Amino acid sequence: MDQDAAKFQFHPDAASRFTELGNEILGSIRSYGPFVRPPVPTRKAEIHPVFNITSEHVIGPIKVEERGANLLGEETSYFWNSRGLRVGWDGDEFQEILKLVKKIESSEPLRGRVSRKFLLDETLAWSKQRLERTRNDALPEFLLQRSIEVIQEHEIWIPIYQTYSETEFSIGEVRFRSVSKALLDELYRHIPEEEIRKPELAQAVNRKRSRIQGGIAACIKVNAERTKAIELAHLEASKAVALLRFLSPVNHTCRIVSHCMPVGQENTRGTVTLLMKSDKVQCVQEASIEDGPSGWNIGWERRRLPGLLEALDKLASSHNESEFRSALYGGLLLHSGNSIATDVSQKIVFVTASIESMLLRGSQEPITQNLRERLAFLIGATVDERKQIIANVDEFYRIRSQFVHHGKQVKFEQVEVVDAFFFNVWFAFSRLVAQADKYQTKNQLLEELENRKLT
Repeated sequence: MDQDAAKFQFHPDAASRFTELGNEILGSIRSYGPFVRPPVPTRKAEIHPVFNITSEHVIGPIKVEERGANLLGEETSYFWNSRGLRVGWDGDEFQEILKLVKKIESSEPLRGRVSRKFLLDETLAWSKQRLERTRNDALPEFLLQRSIEVIQEHEIWIPIYQTYSETEFSIGEVRFRSVSKALLDELYRHIPEEEIRKPELAQAVNRKRSRIQGGIAACIKVNAERTKAIELAHLEASKAVALLRFLSPVNHTCRIVSHCMPVGQENTRGTVTLLMKSDKVQCVQEASIEDGPSGWNIGWERRRLPGLLEALDKLASSHNESEFRSALYGGLLLHSGNSIATDVSQKIVFVTASIESMLLRGSQEPITQNLRERLAFLIGATVDERKQIIANVDEFYRIRSQFVHHGKQVKFEQVEVVDAFFFNVWFAFSRLVAQADKYQTKNQLLEELENRKLT
């Protein structure tokens, strides 16, 4: 750890309360009778297995634990085999454990440094060992010691789907670097040459490499327990990638989407079709649905939009320094949702919500009139340009109203109006990013736009 373990302590009052609640957990453990193995189904499912696990794949002793969950995937119970008995918690007793874990998670010095999963697993392990009398320490003492053992600095790279750059760059605390061939060569060097030549293994390795090699990765260092570090890294990476997508031309239209997302979340779609004849499968046809560009080179956008990436980096690094920067940063993250939404109606929601958050004082203002005039004076250079922007906003909000209030989808002939509005909003945000140092509050921006109307 990066700090003196002696200073890594709960507040005395919190430690006392956690000890008390930990003891209550021990008192709520119940026995549910002899442990009975679940019955083996008499009829096997016809699901085709990818891999069969046999005894030769099992390393170490087998531990039997039973965890229950609801339809949301939230744990609701926990049992284990203690000397032939099924013991643990269910229902309200287990919910009390979850409440305690949430309190500990949000308390100093563990806040933001260990995951809820880690704390739950360790609390359950402590309870089991206390029940079986293999330890006698208090819960907070145990959790602090375990946290000291696992909290360390992790350097985490999150590959981004088919996104490329000739040079490294940063957005806030996130550094974007290329995943090189040499880097992956070193990763797989430990596999014996005779093994790597086997067709099945070679195919698996090549499939993994092809997904990430040559593309960029969002790189960040996090000081935390491993699961928490990965969680925090993905959170920061998702924000940085959202800002990065602001450079993409997909923001100028409602017709395509960006696939610039962490690998595994790339938002690509496809179809699987069974071609039949006489109730027999003739072939299985797979095809991808082309929603947007399959690859993206950041270098193209950096040359097309000089200085914008650097301005986004500066905003991400200092978004808490003023009320205006914070609002702009939040507006950009909201706006980024449109670039990965596949449905036009979803895109409209993200785009309108983001620009309204910047150019309206609140819900009490007339939306269309104030938005169209402020947008026109923000990005329109001439009277004719401002008239065009005002006309576009009026027509766009009529289309939006048909969707929001009447459930009508955007028609083909209305797409050009929507695209024009999307571009105007993107241009407005790019101008605000360039002027991030000019205002301290959003009110200052709105006052200036109002004054422009009178000059």
